Amino acid sequence: MTERPQARLRPLREEDIETVATFERDIAAISFPDDPITDLAFYKKKVGKLIDDRNAATFVADDGTGPVGWAYVSKRQNFITKESYADFHSIFVHPSQRGSGTADKLAQAVFDYCRQEKLDRVVFRTRATNEPMKAVLARIGFIPTQIFYEKAIDLKDNS
Repeated sequence: MTERPQARLRPLREEDIETVATFERDIAAISFPDDPITDLAFYKKKVGKLIDDRNAATFVADDGTGPVGWAYVSKRQNFITKESYADFHSIFVHPSQRGSGTADKLAQAVFDYCRQEKLDRVVFRTRATNEPMKAVLARIGFIPTQIFYEKAIDLKDNS
């Protein structure tokens, strides 16, 4: 059995944008299986803006061959209470690195950022049916606090 190289964390760089954009596209396919945004240019633009975003932190897991994982968190403020909190937007680990501890490293980097920024609460949203992500979130200490319900309305049904 060959040993996988340990991924080291670093901030997002310009040369990472395309790879990380593909990670975001993969996340969308899992999160929105019925209608994912698959336009890579959309994600490249979105990810590119994060390099200079002072209210966000990005973490790229690099195994020496390039990005094999990534996480992104930003500062937010509740518009009613004005409470500051962290919004953990994305975490992705390439299949070749799953089970290597990379997800835990990425999550710990996000939590360290929260401590550094004095953000004592972090939220993460995922699709109710995304069992693998829910398992990761539970393993790293998240607890479910809200349930979001949705109902499609048939606009042709007049009953």
